Amino acid sequence: MAISPIEETGGVETVDPVKPAGVRDRDVQIMGYPPRLMAPDMAKSVAGLLICGVIALIPEMLPIIQWTAAGLALLFILYFARTLMRFQSKIYVSEYGIRISNLRGGTAFAWSELSKFRLRYFSTRRDGRKGWFELTLQAGDAKIVTESTLDGFDDLLEIARDWAKDNQLLVDDITRTNLMRMDEAETMVQAAASSRAGGIGEGR
Repeated sequence: MAISPIEETGGVETVDPVKPAGVRDRDVQIMGYPPRLMAPDMAKSVAGLLICGVIALIPEMLPIIQWTAAGLALLFILYFARTLMRFQSKIYVSEYGIRISNLRGGTAFAWSELSKFRLRYFSTRRDGRKGWFELTLQAGDAKIVTESTLDGFDDLLEIARDWAKDNQLLVDDITRTNLMRMDEAETMVQAAASSRAGGIGEGR
């Protein structure tokens, strides 16, 4: 996919911070959310919308149940829209900047402009063992939010983390804790891989 170094905004040409003059297409990494992860979420939202919609339209149903079902149907609509937005989003990353393109248009900024770096973890279980990370990057009014289900999230986090250090950004305690958690998880994975490699070597 060819990536143009020039964008048009309101009739005015502006340089794409991800691909300034002289940067090749192969130097830009394109990231997106895998369909195999988005499809189940979209199916669940559609199923929930249909069920709640039917309940809300049943004449004999108690009004309080109808209003509750209608409210849940609205939540499913919002969830579907959010999932669709993520599914359609494409994120372009280079050593110079980051840009997101989606149904709402998109935004971009150079890494040297990064002014906010935040990492949050959302658990789907009480023990906290299953969940996802949410990375928020901001430069002035431009903000890009990604989740750990993004293909290439680890690379994006590493680049953003390095630039946060270079820009001397202060991170909150939650972000610092989550970064330590990811570092520990990576260390465990590497140790497990080394152990397996050692076992194979001994078997031979």
